[in-house]
Amino acid sequence: MAGSGTAHLTGDDALLTARHLVKTFHAKGGRRVQALSDVSLELRRGETLGVVGESGSGKSTLARALMALPAPDSGSVTFAGQEVFAARGAALRALRFRMQMVFQDPMSSLNPAHSILDVVEMPLLVAGRGDAKQRRAAALKTLRSVGLDGELIGQRRSYELSGGQCQRVSIARALMLGPDLLVCDEPVSALDVSVQAQVLNLLEDAKAEHGLTMLFISHDLGVVKGISDRVMVMYLGKVCEIAPADALYAQPRHPYSATLLASVPSLTPTRRAARPALARGETPSPLAVPSGCRFRTRCPRATDRCVQEEPQIAAAGGGPGHFVACHHPLQTPAEAGVATAS
Repeated sequence: MAGSGTAHLTGDDALLTARHLVKTFHAKGGRRVQALSDVSLELRRGETLGVVGESGSGKSTLARALMALPAPDSGSVTFAGQEVFAARGAALRALRFRMQMVFQDPMSSLNPAHSILDVVEMPLLVAGRGDAKQRRAAALKTLRSVGLDGELIGQRRSYELSGGQCQRVSIARALMLGPDLLVCDEPVSALDVSVQAQVLNLLEDAKAEHGLTMLFISHDLGVVKGISDRVMVMYLGKVCEIAPADALYAQPRHPYSATLLASVPSLTPTRRAARPALARGETPSPLAVPSGCRFRTRCPRATDRCVQEEPQIAAAGGGPGHFVACHHPLQTPAEAGVATAS
């Protein structure tokens, strides 16, 4: 399944391009976990790229690596023509002002010792922009843009707000410096469904108003489909498929992508019954990933070639911009069982 390569990098109006990212963490007993293994991607100006995959696929590590929080072990990230990992000091800080992040847990990402207005003003203070009066006015305006009354809640602390309100505050803080890129790491996973919809609409409005480019990470395929222009599927630190959202959901080419889509609950009994068995068993331990294709231990289409040779990302055919890393990609909608997952 998951493979390497850069065939999907076109360079067409790319704001950010990442090549061959590798990030390893050290575990007990001297063992190592390679959370990212030769991951490459590009973000085109004004688009939203959704990233999906099971827990442990490397999604959050990818988000932090792109922001150099911390930098990966190897690989490169180019943002607006500048090499991110080569920047130091003031140069790196200036780049980070243009690359902001919204974290998964809105409660833990806000300092409970500071008031909401202080939290939202902080980016301007750190960047040395404006005086106290100007920063306060900008904070109040940005809070209004995310549907919050700064005059009403500005002196409260994060623990006095709901989860949805805290996530709105996090988005407001991320928008204060007028970034070009917004990295959203599971920004709605901790919220109720009704609040999720509000935050997603808010992100869409902010993208349109501020001309943002977004990387949107989620395990919820329904959410990703609604907000993304393109979708990238990850598994055990590798990219296995990347395509325009409509194309991926209409006909996934990788067995793992089809498995994820088939896992979306359906209220139609006939659709549930028609879903093919596209994966079996459990995800391997990241401490002992399989040789060759990392998905082969769960894939009913696996052959000896999958054991010996890692697949490379290549054009999937059937439409522009669709790429897959698989020796035996799915060729028809029936094979993918998309009628049950759409």
